[in-house]
Amino acid sequence: MLARKLILGFGFAVLMPMLIHYGIDVIVPMPSWREDLTTHYEQTNRLRDQERRATSVAERAQVRAQLDQLESQRRTQATARGAQREQAGRIHFFVGAPLGILVTLVGSFVRAQAIGGGLMLGGIFTFTSGCIAHWADLSGPGRFAVLLVAFAVLLWIGYQRLSELKQPTKPAA
Repeated sequence: MLARKLILGFGFAVLMPMLIHYGIDVIVPMPSWREDLTTHYEQTNRLRDQERRATSVAERAQVRAQLDQLESQRRTQATARGAQREQAGRIHFFVGAPLGILVTLVGSFVRAQAIGGGLMLGGIFTFTSGCIAHWADLSGPGRFAVLLVAFAVLLWIGYQRLSELKQPTKPAA
């Protein structure tokens, strides 16, 4: 029975961050770079083949201009994709971190040990993955403040919620 409780709790812990962050991706999708990059390399290879087969200097210059234009487009697309990724990272942070703390708190109130423990661990994982999405953009004081809030919540859960669960109930007199 203990193994099943641990497995159930671990399942909640693993699936919770995935559920939340993929749910965010449904609403605000992360930009895909694979299709753009594949198309870019196919076009680049085609133009390089044309450049090798070109017989005149004018043909080579024309193909070289197309290659330069293609590279310029790739840089522009990469810049736009970077801005989209940054925005999506901010959303993951501002949704994932608070939601992770909230789920951890909710898990501390659930009496079923496997479910409550799984939700708490899932909340911690969700908070962590939400922070990772935007961590590099936070200032030092911002990082400290986020960690301080999370630490305070865990400390409160440890002292208030878990100590309440261990106290024996008083029999009615």
